[in-house]
Amino acid sequence: MDLLREFVTLSKCQSFSSAARELHLTQPVVSTHIKSMEKELGFLLVDRRRGVRLTEAGRRFLVEAQEILFAYDRAVEECRTLARESSSVRVRTTGRMPFLEKALCQIKHIPFTMVEIPVEAYAPFEDLRKGVVDICNCYAFDYDPDIVQRASAFGVRAVKVDDARLCLAMMKSNPLAGRGKLSRRDLRGATVMIPCAKWFDFAKAEVSHVLERDGSLGLKYWMNPLASPSEYRFMDLGSAVYLFARNVDDSSPYFFDRDDVLIVDELDGDPLMIDEMIAYLEDNPNSCVHEFVAALEKVD
Repeated sequence: MDLLREFVTLSKCQSFSSAARELHLTQPVVSTHIKSMEKELGFLLVDRRRGVRLTEAGRRFLVEAQEILFAYDRAVEECRTLARESSSVRVRTTGRMPFLEKALCQIKHIPFTMVEIPVEAYAPFEDLRKGVVDICNCYAFDYDPDIVQRASAFGVRAVKVDDARLCLAMMKSNPLAGRGKLSRRDLRGATVMIPCAKWFDFAKAEVSHVLERDGSLGLKYWMNPLASPSEYRFMDLGSAVYLFARNVDDSSPYFFDRDDVLIVDELDGDPLMIDEMIAYLEDNPNSCVHEFVAALEKVD
């Protein structure tokens, strides 16, 4: 369904870059998705020789795609209404969530279920907007106006639940690994790997906030979506670095177990930190969701 929405949005915007901005994706990602659709369908949807214009087959496909999406959205909304009759709070699990362990005494009376969803399944906050889950974890984003605007448009509120200690991973063959204690200036012009596509812009803003602060280091970003966290066990970062949360990200145990990777958790002598948050819809009709969030806010 996401690919159909991308195609419909592209047909409306008549521009890959404009469609990417509306979808909160990058232009190369949208272009790749449309090409994949065309390959699967066996015919061209877009005539790229004339800017972005639909082919005759593309125009016919657009009509059917809009009808499919309308029927799908109506069915989802009806089923979502039925699901809300249940009081159980659905919490998305992406990586580990140490703050939940701290809060078990405060939330054990609230019915909740853990919903395991891969990072690449939804763009930021889409799982909340679509009613797939009631609560998801993320990192602070109040420093990025675009993400703040997206959250506001969806009616998302985020509250801090923990402090996340961050680490930089790099191959021991990376020239940075031989510099001893690193400063931010050492990272000037460095390449940072981001292992996801749909969360690329979110992760890029997070990395820039933590490492650059003022955007003066000229960091470069390498989008490298991974199919499974187990790939961290053997992947070669090359000359790139990777920022991850020590006690949260699935990548953490794999990197710490490797002899060919150096882990750095300080820059300029200061620990790398970011606020860990939970996000939810303010107008969620399930009172248990708001009770759940209030309980987590009280945990030290």
